[in-house]
Amino acid sequence: MFPALISNIFGEEQNKFQNSLGESIVVDLTESEEDTATLLNKVLDGRDHIAKSIASVVHSSEKTCEKQYLSSRLIPANNIGIWIDPIDSTAEYIQAKNEEKESFGIQQYGLKCVCVLIGAYEVNSGKPILGVVNQPFFKKKTDGSKWESRFYWSIDYGPDRAISTTLENESPQQEKVAVLSSSECKELQDIIASKYNIVHTAGAGYKSLVVACGMADLYILSQGTTYFWDTCGPHALLSAQGGGIVRFDEVVHVISQEDLLEKQVKYSSESGSAGNESFRNAGGFIAYRNPGDVIELLDLLRQKGYLFNK
Repeated sequence: MFPALISNIFGEEQNKFQNSLGESIVVDLTESEEDTATLLNKVLDGRDHIAKSIASVVHSSEKTCEKQYLSSRLIPANNIGIWIDPIDSTAEYIQAKNEEKESFGIQQYGLKCVCVLIGAYEVNSGKPILGVVNQPFFKKKTDGSKWESRFYWSIDYGPDRAISTTLENESPQQEKVAVLSSSECKELQDIIASKYNIVHTAGAGYKSLVVACGMADLYILSQGTTYFWDTCGPHALLSAQGGGIVRFDEVVHVISQEDLLEKQVKYSSESGSAGNESFRNAGGFIAYRNPGDVIELLDLLRQKGYLFNK
């Protein structure tokens, strides 16, 4: 449908597969459901019913969004790049834990932390402009037989800003909450804990999502353990609400909201970097919905003598 986008779609996974016969097959979304099923059938070694089921889903025109956003503004297709993470929190998905353990309404581990992340950005500026996040295991249906999913989306392009009803209907957390990885350095955790309730939870996408939903004020990550596919979609959810994602290693001197705008993560790959290094959030980051929360955190870190860029 948009051939100009083909060379600008990136992600954690690739669309080239090898079947049991050793054949390499590139799977593309074709013009027809039947052609896509034929391609998938080769990858799946003749398991025709599975191939047809998958093709039926990807070619479905069913509308799942609770509202639509219409704008007369056009975005040039050749200036759009897309980052996709089809399964964020892979370990939680593989372990398939159904147990629920929450803190301040935030799930700490398990299937509820699994997200599908899609983000679009301007190629020439690297700015995120559209985000879609799906929680496929949001909650069990009342009869307990199947999971219900929940979608979140946003647009932040020029003067146009819009967010999904699922984001609009969230009630902000009254307590001061920061989400972190349990592996975050102890010094940083101790400083943050002096002013915030810390919640350890799985998944970079899920951590950013709970900030976008107002369940947490900040997501702080000091290490370069994530990639653009982890943050582009959630970043757009945040920026459409006046928030963003800034590089942790570049904010030591930030003292104003204007400074934050200059330190936003950009999603065009850096030239000169090899492989996934050009797509890595190498300096860590801080995700936020309210700029004032970041300024307050940075003041706290400076007061406590925290050394950035260790």
